[in-house]
Amino acid sequence: MQINSNIESNLAKAINKVTLPKKTRSYELCIKADAMRFAKLYRESVKCYLDSIMMDRSYQESYWGLAISYKYLQEYPKAIKTLEKLIELDDSNDKYYYELGVCYLSDGQPAKAIPHLVQCIVTNRENLEAQIQLAIAHELVEEQELSLMIYNKLIETNPEYLKAYYNKGAMLMGLGDFKEASKTFFQLLKRNPDYYKAYLGIAMSFDKLELYSDAIRYYKKFLRLKNFSDDALFARQRIKELKASMPVKNITLKLVR
Repeated sequence: MQINSNIESNLAKAINKVTLPKKTRSYELCIKADAMRFAKLYRESVKCYLDSIMMDRSYQESYWGLAISYKYLQEYPKAIKTLEKLIELDDSNDKYYYELGVCYLSDGQPAKAIPHLVQCIVTNRENLEAQIQLAIAHELVEEQELSLMIYNKLIETNPEYLKAYYNKGAMLMGLGDFKEASKTFFQLLKRNPDYYKAYLGIAMSFDKLELYSDAIRYYKKFLRLKNFSDDALFARQRIKELKASMPVKNITLKLVR
């Protein structure tokens, strides 16, 4: 009985040695910094990540956390520099390219975002969000045809990815093509009848097309789903304005003899 107990004890110790490697100081600091970042203490997390990197300049998780903290602090040049260092350490991780592209976009540099988002997609063609951000980047550099091509391809290959419909519709509205925009929003509603932003998009498109009765109807549909928001305030005000501007029907009563 004692022999079996000793064997089990030795086996447990051996398992611990295999599964629980010695934790480095860099690792411990990174874990602490992660906890701060998850608590939205971004400024405090930065110092911890930098301390972790000082202990181990090849520890990728510390660079990653540091870049994300800089991003949330809107210190995009620092985030970009950190992500570039990460890519030097590992050029096969699509999320590094994705975040680098997003940071360039957030920093108002869409042209510089494009090659990194392309590389992200080359590394991982299943990264649909990268394709959306690439379409946005092309739109911002006034390459709307490329942007539209990306949205159409996304819708064709991933018909359940609703964000592609919405972004395409919004872009078409920006281009003044309200008829095609409304068609795109209707496609979106076929996939998800509760996608409230699509109702607002349709209402605004009809409004611009001077189809005021239809516009009012879809503003009301939007309000039934989203009655409390800044957009709801706009929708209620627009309904009021449209009703006031529409001619009152002249109803003549006939006497029945």
